Amino acid sequence: MRVRSASLCLLLGFAATASAEAQNPRVGLSVQLSPDSTPTGARRPRVQVRDLIADTRWADALEQSFPIRLNFTMEVWRSRDGWIDEFQRSIEWATVIQREALQDQYRVTRIFLSGPEEFRFSTLDDLDRWMRQPNEADVLPNGAGSFYYAVTLKISALSDEDMEEMEQFLAGQAVNPARSDRGSLGRGIRRFLLRVAGLPGEERKAQTGRFQVRR
Repeated sequence: MRVRSASLCLLLGFAATASAEAQNPRVGLSVQLSPDSTPTGARRPRVQVRDLIADTRWADALEQSFPIRLNFTMEVWRSRDGWIDEFQRSIEWATVIQREALQDQYRVTRIFLSGPEEFRFSTLDDLDRWMRQPNEADVLPNGAGSFYYAVTLKISALSDEDMEEMEQFLAGQAVNPARSDRGSLGRGIRRFLLRVAGLPGEERKAQTGRFQVRR
């Protein structure tokens, strides 16, 4: 079966590169705070992914036509001295990168609760430059106090079945992008973001420093 044989090839590829990991750049994740631009001092998080394309495991997966999914979970925490920090809320989004061999280009699909957006790049260098740009997440704390953000990134390679499901899902949303049933759209995207591929993956975590929000 094509999916099983392709998955086995990718598994073997990950194993073969394990001994060279010390020389191979690994994917990095950082999150910084935006400048204080609100009357209360609230600040948004800016997420940056580094060396995804420089990491030969993921670059090779792309060149072998394995799409890569990056799942982001951003959490808002209230810091409480002498107490356990209080989790406030979280948001999720995903980025799917795939090589389109026939068009000789790379397609990036970012999936938010509000819907998908798509980008295309003609070279791997162009894709790498775009990937390195910090992205500001649309989230702010509620209330006043001392806060920080914590982000988790999960990277995985998608199987053929995963990609077929994603294409069907996105095609279904494109039938009527102006639909008013935003709650149903949000639930559908959440279900898609919660899927976990069975191929190799890795996880990165990062958090910001604390910042004060005034009343």
